[in-house]
Amino acid sequence: MPLASYRYDTTIVGPEKLASPPVLPVLGELVRDKDIGFYLYQMVFRDLSGNLRQFEGVFGILELSHSDHHSPDFYANNVDPSSSDHLLAHEHTIASGTEMTSDDFNSTISRPGTGPVWGISIQNLIKADTIKRGQSLSSVIDGSGTTHKIWQITAKEDQLRIKSAVGHSQLIIADGHHRIARAYKRLAMAHTGNTVRLPCFVTDFDSLQAEIRPIHRCFKTQLENDEVMTRLQQNFNVKRYGNTSDTSFHDAHALVVLFRKSAFTVNQFDGDKQTNDAVLSQTIAKVVGARSTQYFTDIEKLRERVNSDPTKIGLVNRPLTLDQIRLAALSKSPLPPKSTMFYPKPLPGLIFGDRLHL
Repeated sequence: MPLASYRYDTTIVGPEKLASPPVLPVLGELVRDKDIGFYLYQMVFRDLSGNLRQFEGVFGILELSHSDHHSPDFYANNVDPSSSDHLLAHEHTIASGTEMTSDDFNSTISRPGTGPVWGISIQNLIKADTIKRGQSLSSVIDGSGTTHKIWQITAKEDQLRIKSAVGHSQLIIADGHHRIARAYKRLAMAHTGNTVRLPCFVTDFDSLQAEIRPIHRCFKTQLENDEVMTRLQQNFNVKRYGNTSDTSFHDAHALVVLFRKSAFTVNQFDGDKQTNDAVLSQTIAKVVGARSTQYFTDIEKLRERVNSDPTKIGLVNRPLTLDQIRLAALSKSPLPPKSTMFYPKPLPGLIFGDRLHL
């Protein structure tokens, strides 16, 4: 659905407020676009290798409703979107992120501090590069150096095509699994015929230039390091990591297990080479009795945490590929929680949505 959006005036507020907007915005800092439309959202950034990338998508309101093919019990028992044929989850949610009560939300699950759900069209029907554009409404460079730019899409033919494209696409959820799961819970609590609306950013699978960054693990174990190594060697192919001066592990061809004073690569035995690092991390955690798992995107912070506590072990994951993500979504076999981080993300304050109740 198109919208008439509230957004921060980028000539008044800086990128920090766009990245972490307050729940109650200041009216004098806002602009409201009077015309109804979708928004073309562009991000230009440098990836971890220093290469310049650009990708675009469409921002609007995703409306979810009870399907004619499912009873209300379906939504009550399937709060994970992996059960959907239209929205495909590539990873499970963490249960605590989906908790809500009957008075938590009205029909729109959004607030100024909440980012949009991000969907990737498997059928590549969005075709953002073909959309007519005039002068941009906003352009801002965030703290990481990424340039964010938006245009409003008001041409009726583009609006109708975009609405049809989203309606006929299977969308892999790149970001916002918790918000989708909460929407399912909202539908389960609502009367038949009710809808839930969420701000949504939609891109095409084949043209996606976002960087898929890994999320590393750190957990506590009651086992001594020798016992951890014994269990790892019984279940996996384990080798000492050779380049001890390397702190990034960019040349590692396997998942890396970090101890305080050593590091080892871990692979599945020959018959299981297709397992990705997100699944392998989950298996390793079970083998060594992991508890109190923490998640890191910065390897240096992970190393600091492991070095500060002898009971902690780190798992340095390699990034998943788009094909691995698509396979997990289409096979209805979502990956463990916190398997991927799509980078960069749209700024929550650049486009709010259509209901601020101001």
